[in-house]
Amino acid sequence: MTLLRQIRYLTLRSIRARWLRFLLSAFGIVLGVAGMLAIGVTNQAALDSIVRLFSNTSGSVKLSVTTASQSASGFPEQTLRTIRNIPSIKIASPIIRINTVAADDASPEQIALGLFGTDAGGGLTLHGIDPLMESGLREYKLVQGNFLQDLNAKREVVLVETYAEDKEIEVGDWLAVITPNGVESLKVVGLIAREGAGQTANGSFGVIPLCTAQELFNRTGELDQVDILTANPKPSRAELDALKDSLQTRLGKDLSVTYPSSQGERMTQMLQNYQIGLNFMSGIALFVGAFLIYNAFAMTVVERTREFGMLRTIGMTRGQVTGLVLLEAGVLGVFGSAAGVGAGMLLARGLTNLMGIILNQELTFVEVPVDDMVFSWAVGLVVTFLAAGIPAWQAGRVSPMEALRVRGKANEGWLIRQGWKLGVALLVVSAVLLITNPFPYDVQFRLGSMTVFGLFSGATLLIPATVTAWERVTRPFMKWIYGTSGSLGSRNVQRSRQRTTLTVAALMVGVAMVIMTRGMTESFAGDLREWMSAYIGGDIFASSSIPMRGDVGQRIASVPGVEAVAPIRYFNVDWQTPDGVEQITFMAMDPVAYARVTQFVFSDEDVSTEEVVRRLQEGDAVLLSSVLSEKYGLKTGDFVQLRTRGGYRSFEIAAVVVDFYNQGLVVQGSWDDMKRYFRIDDATTFFIKVRDDQSIDEVKQRIEDLYGKRYRLILISNTSIREQALTLMDQAFSMFDVMALISIVVGSLGIVNTLTMSVIERTREIGMLRAIGMTRMQIIRMVLAEAGLMGVIGGVLGVGTGIVLARILFIGMTTMSGYSLTFVLPPEGIVISLIAAVIISQIAAIFPSRRASKVKILEAVRYE
Repeated sequence: MTLLRQIRYLTLRSIRARWLRFLLSAFGIVLGVAGMLAIGVTNQAALDSIVRLFSNTSGSVKLSVTTASQSASGFPEQTLRTIRNIPSIKIASPIIRINTVAADDASPEQIALGLFGTDAGGGLTLHGIDPLMESGLREYKLVQGNFLQDLNAKREVVLVETYAEDKEIEVGDWLAVITPNGVESLKVVGLIAREGAGQTANGSFGVIPLCTAQELFNRTGELDQVDILTANPKPSRAELDALKDSLQTRLGKDLSVTYPSSQGERMTQMLQNYQIGLNFMSGIALFVGAFLIYNAFAMTVVERTREFGMLRTIGMTRGQVTGLVLLEAGVLGVFGSAAGVGAGMLLARGLTNLMGIILNQELTFVEVPVDDMVFSWAVGLVVTFLAAGIPAWQAGRVSPMEALRVRGKANEGWLIRQGWKLGVALLVVSAVLLITNPFPYDVQFRLGSMTVFGLFSGATLLIPATVTAWERVTRPFMKWIYGTSGSLGSRNVQRSRQRTTLTVAALMVGVAMVIMTRGMTESFAGDLREWMSAYIGGDIFASSSIPMRGDVGQRIASVPGVEAVAPIRYFNVDWQTPDGVEQITFMAMDPVAYARVTQFVFSDEDVSTEEVVRRLQEGDAVLLSSVLSEKYGLKTGDFVQLRTRGGYRSFEIAAVVVDFYNQGLVVQGSWDDMKRYFRIDDATTFFIKVRDDQSIDEVKQRIEDLYGKRYRLILISNTSIREQALTLMDQAFSMFDVMALISIVVGSLGIVNTLTMSVIERTREIGMLRAIGMTRMQIIRMVLAEAGLMGVIGGVLGVGTGIVLARILFIGMTTMSGYSLTFVLPPEGIVISLIAAVIISQIAAIFPSRRASKVKILEAVRYE
């Protein structure tokens, strides 16, 4: 038999002899790899849905022309002639974008919330197009009827098939829609599939002739967008850049020439920080899995010390012994990682559905690329080899003399004896880095995540030095629960401090993840509730799926029982920053009405509301969110440059406010400034305050009866809005809870592994105890006490580490994000985590304790 075959034989024999430990270790890698792949697939599904949406709806469009100011209502139709006069442009297709609603639709009972903002729902997006030009740009897959035939065709519409089915509309029917001039009817001449352009507005979409859109919606002589196809069907990036610059020069500063893909970049950027956090949590799960693998192979080395010594005696070299252990690790890594890839694909389906709810977007489960599966498999394999590296090296160092011993004894290395010094240093350095946050803005989350691993490693190194103290403190407690057997069992944790350390560390990390997640959730929830109570002031939130003119607010204010109404208008605006142009949200409001209905949430408590209202009324002033203030180092009295209809204009910062809208990328300005500089005079939302002596439900019903149908109002109590927002936040953090749960499960597997090894090592001892009269139940209690002590240590250290970590991360995140939040310690989470750690340890000890109780006395006494 050749040496290679001998090593392979020994490896397979070891796996068969320790199949349970092999499966437990493999399961740890399975969960770690599954979590990593599932999060990666889920993140990719979210990104792909955004990219696909803008890619499919853009078709073969190379460039798009829109107004430079995001707030502008359109630009002159004569611009189209200028664009078409450029020889290198083959098609220039004009578009008017209309948001309306079917006249027969009932108003939705609630708005949809997502990470990207609110959606009133129930609306219909119509594009006024030139059918001849548009057919050369986008895919309109006709499934029934005919497409628009002529630019001058009157009162015709083509709808998306799924929208028509939902509204029970057939080809030949007439669709009544709300226009500024009342209800107008359009004949449905065709239906298109929800593909390509049909994916616009999640399928609530239709196209009508351009002239019809201009006539019905008072947009004569205006366009919203011109999409361009070049004469060269496959132009180089340099050619497109040259055309873009030339066209921009011709059209002037009031218009903007962009690439279609740029529309999805902002939504992608908004996802990045959330996805980084999920990737970090999946990395933690794999980190815990590495603990489990290291523990398993460290135990294997101790158990097989005599075997390795014998192999060395008969001529096997140190490298060959090391290779033997690494080969076993390779088998574990190959099969565990492969199973993890399969489990990850299953887990990804559930997480993708959850992510779709969180984002309020329809996500499609993406086919996992082979490269991603291979990468995840390779990561699991590499982590396995790294975790088994030190035990393999230790196995190679076993001398032939070890074969003469009855049983090998683990020699505690420097890390076990003196590692607490390095642990203290790691804790201090990691804490300082996380609190001071010296990292550049674009890599803060990534480097901060790496620092967290240093924090966990430091806490782990402190465990060996404190095991004795833990055992002494908890010994009376264990004796009270389990009797004398409990006292004996608690002492057993000191017999192998290395094994205890790794087991407790794995459980500690899982518990710490739960505490950290709950702490961050409670902190955000507390401040979010406070902010929403102030921000969504009054009692009723009114919105609509169609634009609302300013007089709608005046009519609502005249309803009996209404004390005040504050109009709100959101629109995107370009902000000139030192790093370039950034698109943010401008929230316009009437300062006086706003102060009556709700209140401003200033980051500085000494700010006078009256003074701020007066300054906003004077004009040319805005309130800056704390996020932007922190990011760019701006304060009250500084100026910001915002792009208006007349070009860039300076606005003085009247105060800094806390604002969670659009992830804090928002400024607040006056209604008069909006009309004066951005030429907008319609509202997105109305905040309504009801008189104290009136019933909110009754006033809400009065508004609904008088104006609900006419203006397509969606009236919701502010209590309901707050509940929706908090539910969304809980759903968002539930993704982190899944990863924390995986970490705890992997940690529990470590307890099973450790106790099983402990029972195997003490087989003869357990037999002797049984021989002198110890009952099976007392043996079970002894093992349960040992597990309970590890659960207590892991739970308490996990809670302590989790609280410290949550506090440090809280400080770091407030510094990075600019939010001014109040840290909230989650008492329920702490109690539940401690109880869960102990219960999990007891459940994990069931199998090892039963195995110990079934040891036969005579066989145990003869056991080596």
